[in-house]
Amino acid sequence: MSKNVEQYLEFKKGKTRMPEHLKARKEESAKLYENKFIEFLSRAPFGVPHIMWVIVAMIFYWYTITRVELSIANIVAFSVIGFFSWTFMEYIIHRFVYHTETNSEEYTQFQESLHSKHHHYPKDPERLAMPPIPGLLLGSLFFGFFYLIMGIYAFAFFPGFILGYDAYITLHYYQHRIKSPKYKPWKKLWQHHKAHHYSNPYSAFGVSTRLWDYVFGTMPKASNKKRQVEVKAA
Repeated sequence: MSKNVEQYLEFKKGKTRMPEHLKARKEESAKLYENKFIEFLSRAPFGVPHIMWVIVAMIFYWYTITRVELSIANIVAFSVIGFFSWTFMEYIIHRFVYHTETNSEEYTQFQESLHSKHHHYPKDPERLAMPPIPGLLLGSLFFGFFYLIMGIYAFAFFPGFILGYDAYITLHYYQHRIKSPKYKPWKKLWQHHKAHHYSNPYSAFGVSTRLWDYVFGTMPKASNKKRQVEVKAA
């Protein structure tokens, strides 16, 4: 049994407050890769992917309006569906890809490189959004998949999906970099994500919305509320 699985079971039994492989470190940032080039590629100031995805979405909208035979109504409708679909994808990836404990050493290393390090250094400003190169590669795969299942409608769906992702990384960045806003819905969203990091990493998987945690029963339990208050300014 892997150490991660052992820690997960200890946490579920209430014998440990937080699995070691998901516990936040005192340092804000750390070097993760010995190779300088890979280390450079693993970092991205928030503004870089944020601006990049807005530009990508605008290019798709321009192409869709001027080159693809879709009505404005279809473009708007599929764009809205795409935006909303991202929130579901965000939940699925976060819960079932990043937080599924496994005895596979290879998969554990995969999770470590993509997500566990974020739990170790949750305030690192250059690791709060996927860097451009892997982001573009993954985005291309998503678009190819969407095109296979919905044809030309993917040209309207994909930019909406991308803007959903951009909204997610924007909220995620500010949830880790500024204090909870006073506006109640946003304050609850901030506390929701902090509960995931500092109270129970196996709940509160939604970042841009709490909807899917309600739907699938992964909202933080009432017993975690005190802990959420403790960490809301973290």
